[in-house]
Amino acid sequence: MHPLPDFPWNSLAAAKEKAAGHPDGLINLSVGAPVDPTPEVVTDALIAATQAPGYPTVAGTDALRGSIVGYLARRWGSVGLGPEDVLPVIGTKELVGWLPLLVGVRPDDKIVIPQCAYPTYDVGGRAAEAEVICSDDPRDAAGAKLVWLNFPANPHGACASDGLLREWVAACRESGALLAADECYLEFVWHGTQKSVLHPEICGGSAAGILSVQSLSKRSNMAGYRAGFVAGDQGLIAQLTELRKHLGMIVPAPVQAAMIAALDDDQHVSAQR
Repeated sequence: MHPLPDFPWNSLAAAKEKAAGHPDGLINLSVGAPVDPTPEVVTDALIAATQAPGYPTVAGTDALRGSIVGYLARRWGSVGLGPEDVLPVIGTKELVGWLPLLVGVRPDDKIVIPQCAYPTYDVGGRAAEAEVICSDDPRDAAGAKLVWLNFPANPHGACASDGLLREWVAACRESGALLAADECYLEFVWHGTQKSVLHPEICGGSAAGILSVQSLSKRSNMAGYRAGFVAGDQGLIAQLTELRKHLGMIVPAPVQAAMIAALDDDQHVSAQR
């Protein structure tokens, strides 16, 4: 494993201590943790599912997979997906960090990540001993094994035009790179719109070679639940599902029930906005 950077929040400790000495106190904008309450529709579903003596399934219940498919179609106009094209994950940070290893990135393979980015893209590449390239230019997809996109972007909020997304899709398909799009902030575009990479106008009507990674942490104030999902290329979803079965990467049953309630309800998202 390549050396890892200091954990980001540890590296901020000195700045945090200094800011805390200000007469008006500390304003902490470093993590972006939700402060609004988890919606009642979600907490009610969690409570109702607390009797869970058996093991949950890695693939997710039929109801949860149906809710993910329905949400992607209803909210983001995705290409036609079925239950076999989606997979719940234990919060998207673990998926981001583990994806290079799970899709077979080998030492010295090339991974492309955004220039200004969530640090876990880099950490996942280092864990796989890959060469991590920071670039916002689709031409750099050439020769890559994996390309990460993030729109709307964390931490600076930039969105991508339809044309730019299509360029990335075309470049990745031409080079054979897996395109993984972190779309955890899709619900929070304040001006204009941001399409998902799974929209037919972006992906050409096919999810081949594409994964969309989405989270309920910000959308539904569920950061403490660790609830997210990945959707797209059916073969890749099958590969991820099989590996995660062996590794025990399973979303707890009560959290799966809470995810269904969250994904089936758009009202709480509108209220938060």
